[in-house]
Amino acid sequence: SPKMASFPRVRGRSGIFLALAALLPAAFSRQCTNSDIRAGFGTCREGANPEREIYYYLDVAGSQGGSGCVDNGSMVLPPPTRIPCDVSCNPGEFLSMNFTKTPGGFATSPICQQCQAGEYSLGGGYDISGESGGWDIQKWPKGMKTWCIGRRGFHWVLGANDCRTWSPDQNGTVITSGDNRGKSNIMSALTLVVVMKKSGYISFRYQVEAEHDRDGMQFTINSIIKLSLQSNQPTWKKLTYSLEPGSHVLEWYYWKNYGGDYGADRAKLEIVEVSGIDFAELECSKCPKGTESIPGSSACVSCGENEYASDAHYGQCKPCPADTYSFPGAVGHDSCKPRLPCIALDYTKNFTECNLGSRDMFYNWTLPHICNETTGVSLPSPVQGVPCEPCQPGMYKDAMHVCQECGPGNYLASGLTQQSDCETCPLGQESLEEVYYEYWYRWPSGFSTDGGWVLHEDYAYAGGPIDAYANRAPSMQLTLDTTFFQDGAVNFTYEAVNSTDGYDPETDDFGFYVDSKPLGGKLTVSEGMYTVYVEGIQAGAHKLLWNVRGTNIVRLHRVILVGVRGGGATGCVDCKPGFQSSANRESCVPCQPGYISSTGMSCEACPANTYAASTTQCLPCGPGTTSSNGASHCTPFSTVSDEASGHTYNLENILHEFDNPPSKHVNSTYGVEVKIGERTFVFALSRNWPSSSSGGPLLTEKVTLNGEYANTEVRTDSAFGSQNCSIIPEYDYFSAGNELSVYPMPAGTFDHPNPSRGGGLEFHLANGDVCGLGPGSGNGALEGQSLWSSKLQILCDLDEDDIFSSVQAMNSLNLSVADNSSCHPLMFKMASLQACPVCLESDYEKGYSSCTDGKRKVTYYRKIPCIGEPSQTTEECHMKFSATVIGAMAAGIIVAVLIAAAFAYYLFRLRRRYLEVHSKYVLLRDGYDKNSFSLAPSGASETKDQFEIGGEPSNDVEEKIGDIEEPAPEPEI
Repeated sequence: SPKMASFPRVRGRSGIFLALAALLPAAFSRQCTNSDIRAGFGTCREGANPEREIYYYLDVAGSQGGSGCVDNGSMVLPPPTRIPCDVSCNPGEFLSMNFTKTPGGFATSPICQQCQAGEYSLGGGYDISGESGGWDIQKWPKGMKTWCIGRRGFHWVLGANDCRTWSPDQNGTVITSGDNRGKSNIMSALTLVVVMKKSGYISFRYQVEAEHDRDGMQFTINSIIKLSLQSNQPTWKKLTYSLEPGSHVLEWYYWKNYGGDYGADRAKLEIVEVSGIDFAELECSKCPKGTESIPGSSACVSCGENEYASDAHYGQCKPCPADTYSFPGAVGHDSCKPRLPCIALDYTKNFTECNLGSRDMFYNWTLPHICNETTGVSLPSPVQGVPCEPCQPGMYKDAMHVCQECGPGNYLASGLTQQSDCETCPLGQESLEEVYYEYWYRWPSGFSTDGGWVLHEDYAYAGGPIDAYANRAPSMQLTLDTTFFQDGAVNFTYEAVNSTDGYDPETDDFGFYVDSKPLGGKLTVSEGMYTVYVEGIQAGAHKLLWNVRGTNIVRLHRVILVGVRGGGATGCVDCKPGFQSSANRESCVPCQPGYISSTGMSCEACPANTYAASTTQCLPCGPGTTSSNGASHCTPFSTVSDEASGHTYNLENILHEFDNPPSKHVNSTYGVEVKIGERTFVFALSRNWPSSSSGGPLLTEKVTLNGEYANTEVRTDSAFGSQNCSIIPEYDYFSAGNELSVYPMPAGTFDHPNPSRGGGLEFHLANGDVCGLGPGSGNGALEGQSLWSSKLQILCDLDEDDIFSSVQAMNSLNLSVADNSSCHPLMFKMASLQACPVCLESDYEKGYSSCTDGKRKVTYYRKIPCIGEPSQTTEECHMKFSATVIGAMAAGIIVAVLIAAAFAYYLFRLRRRYLEVHSKYVLLRDGYDKNSFSLAPSGASETKDQFEIGGEPSNDVEEKIGDIEEPAPEPEI
């Protein structure tokens, strides 16, 4: 007999049974076969051709689904082999080895096998699942970190502003962005770095509740935004993004701006899956409790209604016992609760479509159906021939007992029910269609719910004790997709029913949203009946949403939509000024550009030389501009004249210059940008720019909204170190005038030392934005509000061919200021050749050359700066002197004669003096005749001072004669 194994001595009958139990496995174990051979995989060895080592072993313990076996030493295992590391398997598969015995040994090859039921694989990846408590920080994968930053001045600093990082809940079922309520200018981040070995994906389920369009969650891959800021996603939503081989940084951000909280004010993640970080899974993962899967699954799904997951067998759902129920995702036998006897509140009425005035009524159990039909009431029997529900207000029944509306532009007054009572709205009014939802037997067309809202005849409701809806989402949504064909409104009535726990403002909440934007204010869920009216919903497609959060019950009794198709009209409303009723009175339509309606009755065209400043007012065109009938703006004349001087200015040329700047200037859809100091102005005076072509602004100021931080380098501290980032600027454009007036400036307006400069044009721009308000506010300016305007003085400069290079601001007003007390015109000065007038004949004079061969050249000289003077010409001549030349010659002759006469007189005087002196000298030298000669001048009378010729000379005479010297020799003349 075979040798028995020795065991410790045991005493008593129980000891014998224990010994037998130990011997039974060995006695009844089967012999191992090739089906018990398993493959083990080593780690990949890096190199030119990465490989992993494969070794083989016997699964004697049955750890991989077998029953165990005994090896008697006769089994031969395949020798260790190697396979490439890039053998890839798809999600739902795992990598295994296929081998067959051959005469020479074994033939082996890699193979991908399907996961079994109750298992799953990601095809080479991992998941972080809240269902298995995977958000416990101790279970985070390598490469996952959380951090937060707050802004201090120009810098984002790690941990500043008391920010909170992402953190899991107590059981690791979800991770949230942290409790950052009451904080501002913070960002909380969850970062996961993955290295993809093959193409794969990142998938996650999230919720978020935050202040609309201000706070919320954002998801990026390698700093590229994949999910823009989300502020409202109250139910779990799954998103998937592809990832290519290589390293990737995945980041979930929660942003909070400078103020305001809403709801939970945080984001949540329930599950994150990454596939592709490896080429294949080496084994499949067990489904978490409360879930199951079919063979080849890449994910597990929750157990369905009235099922539960066994605590002992993961991935396997079992039905609840009879007369018990469970909600989806239940775990454990205790999750199956007894069904209470059904009562009348557990079922609701339903109806078939109305046919010839009647319909059938039947009953359905209210979902979820958790009551016991056998021990309680049963569904009542159907009832046939029940009268149809009444028509909605404003509708009547036709011969087939079908509710009809009176038609576009018609109405049926309240209380009337016959087609003959329909009337047409008068001119200047529109019919106001309303759709009523007040019977909740079935979901009306366009309504949908995530499962949290329940129909109950006269209302739809959501909320209630947690144990009644164990599987419901934290927020329950009811949505309605509809289209308003005209500006309309929403009116709804709801009832709040407090739970036994009372009203908790922290957890109980009810909100109404239009296109994800909360409207109607914060709605109370304190017990009572309430009506909410939300107006100002613009025409177009919209998504309406009612969202309930907490344990209190909200019953939606009635919803009225104003301005949508499908209902009746009970009356008409007046069209507002600027509108007129359509031809069939169906709606009020705005006046087309160039037309106005001051009363809302009809739109009329603005007359010639005026323009429609709004849909309610025509204004005259400014000087230098004109318009035809029905114009939305005025256009400049091709020329403008200065009546005082008679000069003409070519406006087409200067507007062409505004339209065609040199390449060095920056162009945008708003016009040509000109930097003046720290401010930027945009000119579009030609109206050939998209923003000004249809009456838009001719001059705007480009304002940087985030000017304090735009284009600045910001140092950001994160879990991965510091880096410098540049903040992208955000712009807005403030209008400084939409309408143009042109005034000439005569040449003497400015005193310039440069003869090529002087005079020009002055452009006045009016009807800009409202002072102190934002862009576009001028279109809806109210009476008494001041509008921005501008003045452009364009100097005539014959040497300036780039008007934008000469722009100067003459004051420092800023269009983005909030104070409208300083709403004075902006003043600019610039220069251009095209601002000069066309030369007149009187603006220049001629110059002539000498006459040669009967011809002479004529040259023109400007008296004032102007353009268009004649070029040099040639004309015939006949050697005749002009009056000017003759006058000049006569003047020259006269001057010459006078000079000659003066010179002759001078010579005469000089000669006479010489002769007198010379005569005296001769007489004194040669003597004189006393009897016949007298020294007295001729014709002079004798006095006592004179002397006689015949007497003796007196002593005086002798002395005088002695004083006379001999004259010098006579000069040659």
